[in-house]
Amino acid sequence: MVSPPHGEDSKQRPRPSKALHKWILALCLLLATIHIYTSASYNRDEFVDPTFDEPEREMRLDAQNSDRDEYGLVGEPQQSKIMSIEALQPVTFKKCCIPAVHKHTRNPKDLLCFGTCYNERACNDTIYPFNSAEEKAMFPMANPGQGDSVQLKTKCKSPKKLVPPVEWCQKPHLDTKNGTPAHLVDGIPPAGCSRVTNGGGSGAFQHVIIFPLAKLAFCGIPKVGITQWEQFLRFYIGAKDYPSLPHYKMDRNSFQFDKLDPRVQRRIWEDEEWTWAAFIRDPAERLLSAYLDKVKSKKDKLPGVNGTLIFDNFIENLSKPNNYTHCQTNKNGMDGLSWCSDPHWRPQVYSCGLSERLDRFQFIGDLHNAADQTRELLGHVGLWNSHGKHFIHGGSRGIMKQAGMCNLMSHPANHTVHVGFQQKNEVSNASAADTVYGHSKGSNSKMEKYFTPELLKKVREELYADDYKLWELVNANGKKMSKGKELVSQLSSECISSS
Repeated sequence: MVSPPHGEDSKQRPRPSKALHKWILALCLLLATIHIYTSASYNRDEFVDPTFDEPEREMRLDAQNSDRDEYGLVGEPQQSKIMSIEALQPVTFKKCCIPAVHKHTRNPKDLLCFGTCYNERACNDTIYPFNSAEEKAMFPMANPGQGDSVQLKTKCKSPKKLVPPVEWCQKPHLDTKNGTPAHLVDGIPPAGCSRVTNGGGSGAFQHVIIFPLAKLAFCGIPKVGITQWEQFLRFYIGAKDYPSLPHYKMDRNSFQFDKLDPRVQRRIWEDEEWTWAAFIRDPAERLLSAYLDKVKSKKDKLPGVNGTLIFDNFIENLSKPNNYTHCQTNKNGMDGLSWCSDPHWRPQVYSCGLSERLDRFQFIGDLHNAADQTRELLGHVGLWNSHGKHFIHGGSRGIMKQAGMCNLMSHPANHTVHVGFQQKNEVSNASAADTVYGHSKGSNSKMEKYFTPELLKKVREELYADDYKLWELVNANGKKMSKGKELVSQLSSECISSS
């Protein structure tokens, strides 16, 4: 058959309609969509929602980025993490206030020392500093009833034993008496003493602070970096003036273990899901730091001290026998070492039940290894990646430039050199303590100037013998944090048999 000339056949053959073209195109798109969807089910990395809701994705991101971030995920952009931290957001509110949660209580008028600044939520939201009403309900504060206060003050100011028994691994003491002071450990004053007294007689748990979401109970010890931890607590709750002197700030009260309801105290102490941790320090170095900061520089303000109290006489005072039954007798906290002593030179093992329940503490660190060990601790409880690595040391003067101890400071928004809680300054190599209100007294470099061999022996073998037993074991572990259950077996043969 002879083919028709080109052009003639095309005229005779019907062309597809435009509607048919559209149907074919729609069918192709549908098939492509089905192919993509079914492929995604086998290769989820390409099509999952880019969040951390899925555990599988968290694990993959963690593995991919472990060389960049040992303690958390880094898949989320760094800038978005920083902006999600309330304490680091721009200062747009220029007032200070007593937090709204305390508006029904008798409040001090000194807003710079006691108030929260630059945070409008603190002033208006009664949920602050908690994240939710549910969280707030889980951590009620103690009821300051008159009967409870009298009973508690008696137990704290006139303890049956002026010094702890130091058993290291005492059997757990379950206290179920609701409505009464929480006796968490046998042989020491109950929790809550600092609610009714301060200084001498303030008990063992005065400086414990809690981080509810992380279930971390941190045992602060005076002269062992406690000011920085108080600042970190305020950073955690969103206070934009967190570099300010933290010790009087009322927004931290809700996270002070000693101020909580006794039932909550028992729960936090007895629940193994809560991590208890502490840092300790060379006892002689800590003692010298306390003398330089609290005695030598304030000799004119101490009761019972006339003129200069030289270091030798200070140690001699601490060597006195505890010939008193009430802490009020020990007015300046320098007569002997007991529960009535000033917390700044009270033995470290008196803190938080360390002397009796060291095995309750999952982490014990050495102040001189704070940079590495803080990362380890906060990484364990999930706070390093979310808060610790973004903490900025130092601070800039606030909008209100009043003088005095409570100089107002805002977060150092333009300061990027000294970042990371307890980390050293990358430029000057200075420790974090050097940026906190002159608390660093250089005691380490002054040891030889103040300590004769005789004084050092007295401190090591008599006054702070138990502190040294613990510190030497912790120090021997180097940069790795120690675990209480491992330490007790080295401190007492009875702990070996009971473990």
